[in-house]
Amino acid sequence: MKQTCQTRPARGESRKKKLRRKHAAQALAAATAIAGGTQAYASPVRYVNPAHGETGHFHWPAPSGIDTSILNVTFPPSDQPVDAAGGFRHFIPTGYTDRSRVAGRAGGQMQIDGSGYFVAGVDSGVLIPSGTAWGSDQYIYYPGYGSELPEGQQTYLGVRFDLGSGSQYGWIGVVRTGIELDAFAWGYETEPGVPIGAGAIPEPGTLAMLAVGVAAMAGRRRRSAE
Repeated sequence: MKQTCQTRPARGESRKKKLRRKHAAQALAAATAIAGGTQAYASPVRYVNPAHGETGHFHWPAPSGIDTSILNVTFPPSDQPVDAAGGFRHFIPTGYTDRSRVAGRAGGQMQIDGSGYFVAGVDSGVLIPSGTAWGSDQYIYYPGYGSELPEGQQTYLGVRFDLGSGSQYGWIGVVRTGIELDAFAWGYETEPGVPIGAGAIPEPGTLAMLAVGVAAMAGRRRRSAE
């Protein structure tokens, strides 16, 4: 009679340990897939504006005497201004010195407050779009009514624009002083239709570690059930 040879487990290694190693390998593979998939669907870009007095600083709005200044969230500070899709104009209306507005260029829009008159700010990490309405030309500051943006504090303007492949979302980090805005950073999501966190960009390494952590917890649950 012909006998079938069976491979025995390595000496000192039980069947349970082999299963654990197998589950760990599967968990690692799943983690890699999760991390890779997350990066594929989110490709945010972030630009930091050098501080006042530093080389390459972009001033938004323009210096006194010029009532318009364009900030394009798809370009770094050194390449501003760009009056095209992704650009946002901060300006003092002609004939006035006590109010200011922001307007999107080439169809660009900002998130606005419930009144429809003022640009609304969001905190760091808030996903854009955040559920508020959109407007193309709204006030930053209006005398007698003030502003929706806190004075002297960092806040973020949610923006959207279309480069030809559908709506893309971005943000502009600003500090308001009176009627003026100082932009300290800005960014946008390169994938159309994908939300972006205001001011925050997930690091690929962080995503991978989170995925591995989730997979590791799943592996521990399997071992507990055995």
